[in-house]
Amino acid sequence: MNLRQLPAAAGKNLANAAEGGRGLDFPYPGGMPPEFERGQSQLRATLLKYVGLVFKHKWLIGAFVVVALFLGVVVTLMITKIYVATTVVKIDRVVPKVMKSQDSSGDAGNDPQFFKTQYELIKSRALAERAVATLNLAQSNFLSPGGPSIIDRALGSSGPAAQNDGASLEDRRRAAVGAVMGGLRVQPVPMSSLVEIRFASTSPQWAQQISVGVAEAYERFTLDRRFGVSKYARDFLDERLQELKVKLQDSEKQLIEYAQRAGLVSADDKAPFSTTGVTALDTALAEATAERVKLEQVWLQAQADDGNSLPQVMADPLIQAARSRISALLASFQEKLAVMKPAFPEMVNIKSQIQENEKQIRAQINLIKSSLQLQYETAVRQEKALEEQLDAAKKELLDLRGKNVEYTIRMREVDTARSLYDGLLQQFREMSVTADVDTNNVSIIDRAEVPGVPERPSLRNNLIIALLLGLICAAATVGVIEVLDDTFKSPEDMEERLGLSVLGVLPKFKPSKEFETPIKEVASDPTSALAEAYRSTRTALQFSTDEGAPKSMLVTSSRPGEGKSTASVSLAINFGQLGQKVLLIDGDLRNPSIHKMTNLTNATGLSNYLSGAIDAEKLIQEASFRGVYVLTTGPLPPNPVELLSSARMQVLLTLAAETFDIVIIDGPPVMGLADAPVISSQVDGVFFVVEAAKTRRGVVADALRRLDFARARVVGSVLNKFDAKSAGYGYGYGYGYGYGYSYGKELYGYGAKAKSLPEGPRNA
Repeated sequence: MNLRQLPAAAGKNLANAAEGGRGLDFPYPGGMPPEFERGQSQLRATLLKYVGLVFKHKWLIGAFVVVALFLGVVVTLMITKIYVATTVVKIDRVVPKVMKSQDSSGDAGNDPQFFKTQYELIKSRALAERAVATLNLAQSNFLSPGGPSIIDRALGSSGPAAQNDGASLEDRRRAAVGAVMGGLRVQPVPMSSLVEIRFASTSPQWAQQISVGVAEAYERFTLDRRFGVSKYARDFLDERLQELKVKLQDSEKQLIEYAQRAGLVSADDKAPFSTTGVTALDTALAEATAERVKLEQVWLQAQADDGNSLPQVMADPLIQAARSRISALLASFQEKLAVMKPAFPEMVNIKSQIQENEKQIRAQINLIKSSLQLQYETAVRQEKALEEQLDAAKKELLDLRGKNVEYTIRMREVDTARSLYDGLLQQFREMSVTADVDTNNVSIIDRAEVPGVPERPSLRNNLIIALLLGLICAAATVGVIEVLDDTFKSPEDMEERLGLSVLGVLPKFKPSKEFETPIKEVASDPTSALAEAYRSTRTALQFSTDEGAPKSMLVTSSRPGEGKSTASVSLAINFGQLGQKVLLIDGDLRNPSIHKMTNLTNATGLSNYLSGAIDAEKLIQEASFRGVYVLTTGPLPPNPVELLSSARMQVLLTLAAETFDIVIIDGPPVMGLADAPVISSQVDGVFFVVEAAKTRRGVVADALRRLDFARARVVGSVLNKFDAKSAGYGYGYGYGYGYGYSYGKELYGYGAKAKSLPEGPRNA
């Protein structure tokens, strides 16, 4: 299943799960999508790249760090030591109240500017001048606490002492104020009302004295400000009290004189007249009117019927007794009526008694009605009399009010003056009582002590800064070097820049007593890293095309000295070790080297064949390596390009392909010569050799373009002379791979060493 089939497969699995038929088949066998794995690989490669740069330039980075640390130590020793003393003060928003009536004007409430204002007051020039005057700094050695520093001595200066000896007292005072302001720092303690007053000086004694002196000056300064405000307020109140006292006396005197002229007796009262009588008459009239209305209704009811329904009649005891007797007589009359006739004397007597009682009831009702009429008439007369009295009282009251308008105005003036005078007098008395109470919202918590060690310069901090600066400079230098260095340092670099397949990475050969040349190491020690790398490259060549390794192959490079000849011989040896028959042709008719590496003669060779002098069969020599045959250059011709582009060269390659399994041509460099492009157009493939960390990218690109113009088929390239330590941390070698990651360690083959093969000469 390829990547394009994954979404469809995932959808199918989801459908199966929805139907309940089958479980999900996760489309990624490894459990993670390939995009995630590629991202992890890229991140790992990036980290390894940067780690590799650190190891590659470790000496440069170490030099920068050592120089930076050395300079940090030197600078620390040369800088003048600064001592810092700290005094802690507490600043309250509200001034503590000793007395209940004490002024609370110091309450700042929730003013966000309160503490900022206090900090600026501590740093103000006025406070610095107070501290200078209190400590007498202008006439002390404050401005020259010690001798010149190391820097001053190095510059030939005598330091601040000589600069201030000839100054006037006023100049020294101003300099002292400036020094105090310059060395003073105010540091609030977070989440509290505590403030640190810090002073830095080259003298620990002066640092302690000035820190404490500024704190004490600030404390006195706040007290003086409060005392000054209180004194000003008392003086102002005293002046206003005198003015109000005179005004009150004049107002009272004028009020009494006016009351006497107007004939007002109750001149001491706030109102010489009262509305109480009018109010009482008005209330009495309202009550009389209500009583009259009630009696009038009762009288009208009494006139409307016989009066039996009147409440007074119903409640009268005589009438109730008479009605009771009538009820008893009627009951007796009805009882005796059963045996007696109405005309009997006893029955007539009962009737007469009943009539007598009824007569008494009517007489009592008439008496009650007369009483109600009398009450009603009395209420009418009383109401009328009250109305007359109320009218007279209102008239008198209005007349009195008209006369006392001026009195009321003068009385208000007296009341206003007395109220102002009493208020100011009370405030003045309270302020006089609390004026001498020494309360302050500023208090010193911890007084500074003489610092034992300087705060700066700090060797630890300076070394940390120097280390960081050194690392930054080193990183910048490494970045510049890497940007300016346009050589190939890794196979990934070649693939990204050129788009060319890298078939192998060949490590840099390090001569030893056992192996003096790379040819000898490849031929004699199959377990060595170099031999493993060539075998890996040979394997990659065998898979470079659909038909396997190219039948005829040109090995070339962009410039001389990149190791193409060594690569040609080593590849021939590796293919010969597989049991193949290999023809190695030295095609560099300008600077031949194959005969030296294979320890063969170069009296006759390719040039003799191309010129038609000798047949090729007579020129081929058998090398000391298994399966390897060599055709050297022979005498160097004056016209190499014409010989290489002749038809005999193509015939040679055709005949060689019939006799040998593989033909390897060690060609000349591409740049500056036309030989390599000519040969490349006649072979089945071109194997390109690039020297690591030496060959520039532009040169390789130009060489590949020239080969492309010649219609050459570049099957791949190899990164030669690769040094894992100089290239960076993360590259190594292992058999079976062209290159790999092994954390900077070379991976060697396993098993016993191969039997020594014939030695070849040293690589030229």
